[in-house]
Amino acid sequence: MTTSERYRPRTLAEALRSWDDAALGTLLQHRPDLAVPIPADTSQLSARATGNASAARAINRLDEFGVDLLEALSALPEPVTVADLAAGVDQPFDIVQPRVVELLNLALVWGTEDDLRPIRAVHELLGPTPAGLGPITTRHFGDLDKLIAEAGPEAREVLDKLTWGPPTGTVEKAERPVTIASARTPIEKLLARGLVVPRDPTTVVLPRQIGLHLRGGRVLASTRPTPPPLDGKTVMASIVDRAAAGAALDLVRQVDRALEQIGLEPPPVLRTGGIGVRELRSLANKVGAEEATTGAVLEIAYAAGLVAAVEVGTNELWLPTNAYDDWLELDLAHRWAHLVTAWFGGLRAIGLIGRRDSGGATAAARERLINALAPDLERLLAPEVRVLTLNALGETANGIAPSTHSVVTWVAWHRPRRGGQFRDELVEWALTEAALLGLTGLGALATHGRPLLEQEPTMDELAEAIRPLVPEPVSEILLQADLTAVAPGPLVRSVQDDLSAMADVESQGGAAVYRFSEGSVRRAFDLGRTADQLHKWLAEHSRTPVPQPLTYLVDDVARRHGVLRLGTASTYLRCDDENVLTHLISSNLPGVRFRRLAPTVVVSPSPPDMVLARLREAGLAPLAESFDGVLHVSTAATRRGDPPRRRTSRDFADSPADLTIDQVKAVIEKVRAGDRLAADRPSDEVASEPTAPAETIAVLSNAAEAHTRTWISYVDHNGTASERIVEPTRVADGWLTAYDPATNQPHTYALHRISAARAMES
Repeated sequence: MTTSERYRPRTLAEALRSWDDAALGTLLQHRPDLAVPIPADTSQLSARATGNASAARAINRLDEFGVDLLEALSALPEPVTVADLAAGVDQPFDIVQPRVVELLNLALVWGTEDDLRPIRAVHELLGPTPAGLGPITTRHFGDLDKLIAEAGPEAREVLDKLTWGPPTGTVEKAERPVTIASARTPIEKLLARGLVVPRDPTTVVLPRQIGLHLRGGRVLASTRPTPPPLDGKTVMASIVDRAAAGAALDLVRQVDRALEQIGLEPPPVLRTGGIGVRELRSLANKVGAEEATTGAVLEIAYAAGLVAAVEVGTNELWLPTNAYDDWLELDLAHRWAHLVTAWFGGLRAIGLIGRRDSGGATAAARERLINALAPDLERLLAPEVRVLTLNALGETANGIAPSTHSVVTWVAWHRPRRGGQFRDELVEWALTEAALLGLTGLGALATHGRPLLEQEPTMDELAEAIRPLVPEPVSEILLQADLTAVAPGPLVRSVQDDLSAMADVESQGGAAVYRFSEGSVRRAFDLGRTADQLHKWLAEHSRTPVPQPLTYLVDDVARRHGVLRLGTASTYLRCDDENVLTHLISSNLPGVRFRRLAPTVVVSPSPPDMVLARLREAGLAPLAESFDGVLHVSTAATRRGDPPRRRTSRDFADSPADLTIDQVKAVIEKVRAGDRLAADRPSDEVASEPTAPAETIAVLSNAAEAHTRTWISYVDHNGTASERIVEPTRVADGWLTAYDPATNQPHTYALHRISAARAMES
């Protein structure tokens, strides 16, 4: 908010009062924390804007050049003009002037363009040595060049070392008080002339005036008013989109396989939260992915609410949630969009998995590894860096893959005061995760990833962006003679479930490969399928004839499957072949004892589950039956938990939510009303004097008759005192009815709660 040269505000509050509603709205939209709670008037708004906490939030969101301008303003002697500032940062006036307007609009600087003044918090937050310059000294030096030349070349070398900071130097011992005549060493010569001043017995500091002179009037050695270039290689945009879409489909499949496996064999929750290293490694082997990838997949699923910690009896286990079942019902495009949306706004810093907890409170805690799904993976900076990282990729043209270094540098320019080394690591992790999610391909941003650069795209918009690249689900497979089946695309869910019941996944990708084996076919029989059902299903869903080896495999497993029938006696086994039972009794299975009841029946005191497991380990294929001889069909046990509450940066007070247009208008109206109240308020001496009840009623009654405004001091039922300007309309039955201009609504006030009333001049 630039002000005219004629008007020179004396304070920030005075400057804010002169702003129009549009300027105040811009300030509140860029610094929403100023509106919580709503300030009573402009003075309170100004006090809040100059507070260190609010100013730090605003400064931390400035880019490198904005921070450089603040440092220069903090270092230069006041008053500072835009021309002085441009010279201090060695940039053209036309480049500096618009950025100064931005700082004025953010209320980090106030005044006019020929008298710029940073707010007090800027000086405190940038430290006592802005731009590496020392403190200001009150000494008058005269001709500095002559004074420096008189100190000699060795003293000049000392000054050169202190010129660009840090401005302090250490001496071996306390220098004795010296004069120009008695000075012998370079430090003594500088001290005698006031070119350095002692800070303590062993430290000297270069005064700010001397530093600015030695820098030739420049405050900073170099500045970058624009972001650094994003250098990289050129790739074909169409190949980028196809590669990214393939990664997106792989991620959906990996999430599905990982959560399906967790549903069958839930891993325990560690005492410190998260999933154990061994459990993660085992899950990675079963899913067929690297540990780091599996950890990232679990984290993305957790952010999407698809997996949660659930108490089961006395244990706490990781289980898929009910939301996972709903997610499975979505098409592939919406499943992917759900995962991307959760990742993009989530707080989880996935790259911390497997690292030491450097932020631990104790030495033991700092040595502890951070596990996947652990609560200490949340970082407020993570979503902000993801947004900036994708914005960096979006700044390049389609088909340009910028290097990791250039993206890190670009993000660092936009947030120089946020995170440091950890910020750079977050950028690298964001690039890796974007590739895993299928937002990038070959290092370049895919077309379907660009909607994320817009303001909060919906899940439908993301799904529609990738839909042209997602193949339609197919219901047919290609059976091959080597006992494999190739799915030429994503399978319809029911077909995938049936195929997974009788074959194991061998490889994933655009065309997944499933392998049939004796164990996988037996699994289908255990789930209640029959040989005829398998033959029929394979014939119906295969584009190619069913290979003869697969037919033989199904029939061979069917002949041997169910030869043994298992029941409870505690446990009984029956078999038409007496030799099978004779061999079984003599085999001495570990932990299981048998006793023959009849030539074709034996029993065991062990529970059926144990007997069934031991028989299968011995290479047999028993089939369980109920008490009345009906086959007992076992199904894969799946358990579900409730989705965890998804936390984002908006859940924290340090990151206030953006204000809507209506909210901004309401805050401005409240501030304007407070200003009017402050302007019309009686003097402190008059306002502090309470009025007698009879006098109060008389003042209010007269105002109601004359339709004049009245100032009242009111205490509500909570004991909170406030001052208001109202227009009384009626005084009766112990109540005042008055029109409140601040809210444009009539209100009622209890007369006994009005401590004072003063008629206002019309």
